[in-house]
Amino acid sequence: MNNKKFPVVSIILYVLAGLFMIYAIWAAVFSFQYISSMVSMGQIIVSDNLFEITSFHISNFGQYVVFATLLFGAGWIVHLISPPKAEALAAIEDDIETMEALLEDLETESDQE
Repeated sequence: MNNKKFPVVSIILYVLAGLFMIYAIWAAVFSFQYISSMVSMGQIIVSDNLFEITSFHISNFGQYVVFATLLFGAGWIVHLISPPKAEALAAIEDDIETMEALLEDLETESDQE
């Protein structure tokens, strides 16, 4: 399991995505209540105005769902491409030094032959 720490940018993007999603849910509840009240009062017929109802919902909360999804995706991408910890970098540097030593040994062996 990858136990990297979350970058600050990812956390900020996740929080913004959460706020957008909360607002989208809140707006969706009120949008559905508004359409329901119009239908119950007989001001609108759903089958005749399906495009307008869908357009109303998308303009009221759909864009915020898209924004939340994009922000979450951006946070996830930043998390995936974030640089490794200092310990991991030190281990990589040790591996590089070991490989360089092996290469030097191979070069000296090939020179002696």
